[in-house]
Amino acid sequence: MTRKILIGDVIQIVTARGIVYAQFTHKHQRFGSLLSIFAGFYDNASKDFSSIVSNSPAFHTFFPLQSALNEGLLSVVANVAVADRNKPFPMFRSRVIGADGQAGPWWLWDGQKEEMLRRDLTDTEKHYSLRGIISAPLLVERIENGYRPETHSV
Repeated sequence: MTRKILIGDVIQIVTARGIVYAQFTHKHQRFGSLLSIFAGFYDNASKDFSSIVSNSPAFHTFFPLQSALNEGLLSVVANVAVADRNKPFPMFRSRVIGADGQAGPWWLWDGQKEEMLRRDLTDTEKHYSLRGIISAPLLVERIENGYRPETHSV
């Protein structure tokens, strides 16, 4: 059995384009494990994890990390202190798309409170990750395709 995950765990994600690293930075009571995904593909496993996780993440996502590790889909390669810049809980955005395809208003969420916007997103808000829990295949697909929140409009 895989060990219990800890805040600061550095996760190695093997993709068709190379190895990518993420860090388990927060545990949310409702959404579970929050991963910060860092940009950059590596041909070989890195040894300088502190340098990688000190950067700003490309995006954040909630992910069933313990289950994925237990199933051998991902692996923990180190435990490194979460960089000061990544310690605050990130802001997220979301919206509902109705059955008719119409998009509802944007909502911003800080991990505790939600605020409905009665306006379009600002350029800064477009960089907030989408709130939701994603699967391992979707995580790998987003990484391989160079996903960035600011290019994902929902």
